[in-house]
Amino acid sequence: MCSRSYTPGMRRTLLAGSFALLLAACGGGDQERRLTGTIEFPDVEVGSLVGGRVVRVLKQEGDRAAAQDVLVELDPAEWQSHLEEAEALAAAAERELALLEAGPREETIEEARADAKRAELLWTISTKGAREEEIQAAREELRAADVAVEEAQREVDRLTGLARKQVEPTSVLDTARTARDTAQAKQAVAQQHLKLLEAGQRPEEIEAMRQAWLAQVQRVKALEAGARPEEIAAKRAGVAAAKARIAVAESQLRELAIAAPADSVVQTLDLRPGDLLKPGVSVAVLLLAEQPWVTVYVPEDRLAAVHVGQSARITPDGHNPLTGKVTWVSREAEYTPRNVQTREERVTQVFAVKIVLQGDTSQLKDGMWADIDLL
Repeated sequence: MCSRSYTPGMRRTLLAGSFALLLAACGGGDQERRLTGTIEFPDVEVGSLVGGRVVRVLKQEGDRAAAQDVLVELDPAEWQSHLEEAEALAAAAERELALLEAGPREETIEEARADAKRAELLWTISTKGAREEEIQAAREELRAADVAVEEAQREVDRLTGLARKQVEPTSVLDTARTARDTAQAKQAVAQQHLKLLEAGQRPEEIEAMRQAWLAQVQRVKALEAGARPEEIAAKRAGVAAAKARIAVAESQLRELAIAAPADSVVQTLDLRPGDLLKPGVSVAVLLLAEQPWVTVYVPEDRLAAVHVGQSARITPDGHNPLTGKVTWVSREAEYTPRNVQTREERVTQVFAVKIVLQGDTSQLKDGMWADIDLL
């Protein structure tokens, strides 16, 4: 037997084919031309790609559903938050792209130019050293400090002699010494200040100022040029990715309303509000409002008389006969023995034939047995 998996409907039709072969072997006349099969209705299994908790069940088994009628609704809270997050990220990305495309404001560029000019002036001043006026003022300050130290020292010398003779108290001498020390400290500061002014700034300090000026110049150039094309392209790609996340979130929200894809009848649906559904699991089977068919199995020695478009008479159990038309003849044999040795054995080789019913089939049921006569 050929390696193949079968649905329940196909197994029923296989049994029908076996039954037809038995009739052909045991009887004659019309029985040799009559085949048996079961009526099959097209069906579809529906579910949700995301899953979730059931909040509403709008259809029951046996109900008719038009195309896009909602059967079951799932809780949207979690998926709605995903959509809002994606929309917020997309809005932020679009704002950043708009800023890049618009470039910096003129006020920002002017501020950068002013900073560059200021840095250039500081560097220029550092290369020239202190002005002569500053050096002269520092020398005058040092001379004043020297005079103050000399006067403070003479006062200390005078009080020292008086204190030795006990004419002045020692506390007065101590105050004089403190004043002298203070004057000497100011003298040292004035000396150091003059020395720095005369020596000028160190080369490394001047270079640091030059580098700071050059950095400001480059900043001005970058602001004037605006964003690079690569930066804008990257930001546009980020916007596109953000919009794609919105589309995914919207698609996930649509999956929360499980709807009928076409006009149909609910065959199976067993859910209650509060049930949890896993993603990708079938929750309902719908019988589509399309013409049913019967699959029969024709022995090989009769296959030459069968062709697509051929008419047939179908007599369901307990119903009046209906007409049908052959729409498909299989190219693969069923029930093939491992080794066919004789012509008689070839009668056990059959081919599937699909016959679509015509006319009013509203009273028929899926799985109902029927006799088929090929005309």
